[in-house]
This record gives sequence, structure tokens and C-alpha cells, in this order.
Amino acid sequence: MFIFEVESKRFVMKSNRLGMFVFMAIGLICGHSGWGSNTDTLCVDKKSNDSNYFVVVPVAFYGEETNWGGGLSGGYYFRCRDNKVSSVQGTAVYTLKNQASLWISPRIYTTDREHYYSGHIRVNHFPNKFWGVGRNTPDTLEEKYVSDDYSVLIQHQRILFGVIMAGVQGQLNYYRTGDYPGDRLLATGISGVNERLTTGLGVLLTWENRENLYYPSFGEFYKASLMVYSKIFGSELNFTKLTIDLRNYYNIYDDHVFALQFLADMTWGKVPFQLMPMIGGADVMRGYYQGRYRDNAMACLQGEYRFPIYKWLKGTIFGGLGDVAPYFDKLDISKSKLAYGAGIRVRVNPIKVNLRFDAAYSDRKEMAYYFTVTEAF
Repeated sequence: MFIFEVESKRFVMKSNRLGMFVFMAIGLICGHSGWGSNTDTLCVDKKSNDSNYFVVVPVAFYGEETNWGGGLSGGYYFRCRDNKVSSVQGTAVYTLKNQASLWISPRIYTTDREHYYSGHIRVNHFPNKFWGVGRNTPDTLEEKYVSDDYSVLIQHQRILFGVIMAGVQGQLNYYRTGDYPGDRLLATGISGVNERLTTGLGVLLTWENRENLYYPSFGEFYKASLMVYSKIFGSELNFTKLTIDLRNYYNIYDDHVFALQFLADMTWGKVPFQLMPMIGGADVMRGYYQGRYRDNAMACLQGEYRFPIYKWLKGTIFGGLGDVAPYFDKLDISKSKLAYGAGIRVRVNPIKVNLRFDAAYSDRKEMAYYFTVTEAF
């Protein structure tokens, strides 16, 4: 299985064909800093005092569901006061089967460092797969469909006491599911097939103490997000989603780092299958197709050991344990899924933005490969 993904829950293009491949090239422009090589970074001259960096990754791929396709992935990164880094990342691809995907995600600190804005804009017309709901869905339930989805997420947080952020958020999603078999699960009209529009408002609370947002060596990141989707706000479905994301980073010695994440996702109400908690993808339980297992509750524990190899080249070994269930108290560690793997990182600017290549294995008994930008967590 080959997967090209730029951050989970944003742009995803997948294929289960081993014959699929990707050609990736790195273009880096950093203001007037020019091209160079140093002990930390592949392409940037550290002698420059410039604080703005632009990374572009051209991609090309082939898959049975997509035919030939290509596009660009990249980001613009700039330093704010007290050395905090803001960014605007994005991806755009197109295939010969007239499939397309666009994703833009800003993460911006205001100049006075009192406010933080984040979110995404996502537009997809792309193939996907569905295996039903639950931890024990067999491979025979696999069905292919085409998803036309549009999503806008806006988050605003006020920075309190330097490391605490609190704020509000709003999201609008529109999903149109088509080209699915007429005799399988999606044809039964499960939640999210006929209902297309979901809109929600919510709150979020964050503790952010990492010394770097993109490749932290120490610190903590804790985030709680509550979103209520209601017909009061124009949604076609009423449901609630709570996400708890807890991350710790430990500097063992020099550039050797151990990263640990606990992620819990819970929903209540009539949840569309597209927004159900799930495992799989480039960020959560690498080794599984994103959405291979989904239900109303999900929890996983992931660990990753990151180590230096040579100058701008890093390595990593990772593993994860996760489960889905209809209710949070029905999660069972003895029935959890296991995934593990290794990868390399290529640092492309002094802000520590990395190109990531991971190879992962799970009880699917096949390798999954991931090309993306920035870390899984």
C-alpha cells in the first residue's frame, strides 16, 4: 500500500496498489538567503538573517483509482515576535481522471502575540474506501466510492499567560458521496450518505509549551476541542464531537528525542460516517488505511524515537496501539490494533520543517509508505 498524504485530516490520496509510485523534488526559497548546505539544513544558508522560508514539493503519482496525477505541496513559514513561527501550508493535485484536491491551512500568531488563528480550507473530488463501522469489520466489506467534500474550519484562541490558549471555533462541512455499489453498506443510507451539510460551533483549550512547533525536542502540547453540530446552526445532523490530544516530548540527550502522544476522539448523536473517530493515515496509527476502522469512540497511544543520522538527515522508529468502539467505556486494550515502523526526515529550513518518509506495518500484513511534510505529532 502506498499513501501520499500532507497532514492527516487534510489532503489525502491513497492507493492499495504496490505499483503506485511518487517522484518528489524539493524546491526551497528563503527570501534572499540563496542556496546552500550546512550542518542542520539541506538547502538553506544559515548565515542569512532572513526569517521567511518557502518550501515547495512537486509530486507525481499513478494509481488504479486515479491514473496519472500531479501537483504541488508546500508552505510559507515566517517568524513572529519572541521567535514564534507562523505558517500557511497547502497542497493542490489533479489527475487525468479529472479528480482534484486542494487544502490550505494557516497557523498564524498576531504580531502582539495575544491571538492565534488556525484552521483549514479543503476541497476534494477524490476516490475513497469504506469498510463499515466497528473494530471487527472484515476486508470483504470494502467498497469504493467518490467523495466530493468541502470543509472550512476557523479557530481563534486568545493567548493567556504565555503557554495557555483558549478560544472558539466554527466549522462547515459539505459531503457528497457517489459512485458506490448499489448493493453494499453505503447504499443502505447510513448517516452521512444522504445528509450532506454539517455546521458546528465549539470551544477549545490549549497548553502549548514546545520549543518548536514542527520538530520539538522538549515540552508539552495538550489540547481539548469540543464541537457541537446542530440544526440550530444550519446542520442537517445533530451530534457532538470531543477530541483530547496530549503530547509530551523528552530530550534524552543531544538530538535524541522521545515523543509520546495519547489521542482520544468521542462523538455523540447522529454522526456522519465521514466524521466518525477513526484510525489510520499518516498521523494516527500509520500502517492502516485512513478510516479502515471507525466508530463513535477512538483512543490510541503512539510513541516515536527520533535520532540524528547525518547533519540534516534524521531517523525515527515509531509504534502505536489503538482501538475503536461504539462508546468510550467499551474500548478494550486487549482488542487494540498494533502498528509500527521506521522513517527518515530531511530538514529543509532552519525552522525545522522536515520532509517525512515513513514505512509502517500492521496486522494488515502489508507495508504502507507515507510521503508528507512535518511530523505525525
